[in-house]
Amino acid sequence: MRGAQLLRDDRRRASWKHGEVPESSAPEFLSTTRLALAPLAAADVAEVHAIYADPGTWLHLPSGRHTALAQAERMVEESEQSWAASGVGRWAIRLRHDLPGTALPGTALPGTALAAGTLIGVASATLMDCGARNFGYRLTPASWGIGLATEAATVALAAAQASAYPVTARVLAGNPASVRVLERIGLTLVWRGQGVAGTASDQPATAALERLIFADRPLEPDLLAAIINLG
Repeated sequence: MRGAQLLRDDRRRASWKHGEVPESSAPEFLSTTRLALAPLAAADVAEVHAIYADPGTWLHLPSGRHTALAQAERMVEESEQSWAASGVGRWAIRLRHDLPGTALPGTALPGTALAAGTLIGVASATLMDCGARNFGYRLTPASWGIGLATEAATVALAAAQASAYPVTARVLAGNPASVRVLERIGLTLVWRGQGVAGTASDQPATAALERLIFADRPLEPDLLAAIINLG
């Protein structure tokens, strides 16, 4: 049965890579007017690495930029574990339709036209060891400034909230665009302060940076403290 499910999922991913949306999808396959979201898979690794290795996606935390393909592979592994354990993990975000190039936000530079099926980013609501979901997203700069982050985050949050786990998001105070997205989709600021160095070996040190923590509900003090300590 598991093999049959994997085959069906692979077929869905193959169709969504071409901008097609199947008539009937499992709950983990999400769609909006412009986007198709499917569970992150090994086949996405190269495209995900290209986005996470792009300095343009790390303007607010340059030290976080990925430098090895293995980091994207680890993202897929963590996502698969989260899907198996809690029913939600990470999604690959793809365009359903061609996206004409638009001027990059704050500049007069022309944007890059993107074809239907292009992987433009990742949305995430993985389950952390502390018992809360870590919500976030990262999109290629070529897709910024036209509401795609809010569009993807809205449906990803709704899927994450289908379970009982609290949904939380950590963001740098110096990243107002991401703050606005979190506020727009309905998350509430529950903490603001200086971060601490992350406990994970690949977590950039953030001790000197002001961070904000958002959540979809009030958090117990012990849970909030655990999330603060993540950096």
